[in-house]
Amino acid sequence: MISTVRPLRAHHNGWTRDRQRRFLAHLAVHASVAGAAKAAGMSRQSAYWLRRQPHARDFAQAWDAALAERDSWIEDLALDRLRDGEEEVIERDGVVVAVRRRPADVRLLLYHLKRIDERKALQSQRQSPPDSSGVSKLRAELRALAGYPPTGDPIPPDPTLGPLMPGDDD
Repeated sequence: MISTVRPLRAHHNGWTRDRQRRFLAHLAVHASVAGAAKAAGMSRQSAYWLRRQPHARDFAQAWDAALAERDSWIEDLALDRLRDGEEEVIERDGVVVAVRRRPADVRLLLYHLKRIDERKALQSQRQSPPDSSGVSKLRAELRALAGYPPTGDPIPPDPTLGPLMPGDDD
């Protein structure tokens, strides 16, 4: 990932090459800017500041590449969960009594796929548009699985599940 971009350069604000590499490696695996900054020994705000600097274009490109890898991982996970469901371990008094598979929450997968599409749309404004036919096909399959038309209105929330993501209280 990092080798496909120009070599990172050290900056006067503490963002050494090593810290940038640690940040980008953590970001690619965990997809958390705050966690990546902590792993690099820096603050989240300073990471965003560095990303915006014209002289740190190599860092911004490597950041985008790390998130692109994460988006690919999420797409793969969505397909796996759609196909296999999620494993649920049932314990009683600290002892595993059963393991069962339950269907994945289609709305949560659609939410993540929508975020991926939005990020790809933003990237396509900056460069040539990526091929998103796989994501569109997966979205149509998920909507069909949930009993909704392949395209159209947003999926209404299921009141029995509560909020899907923090801050989704409405």
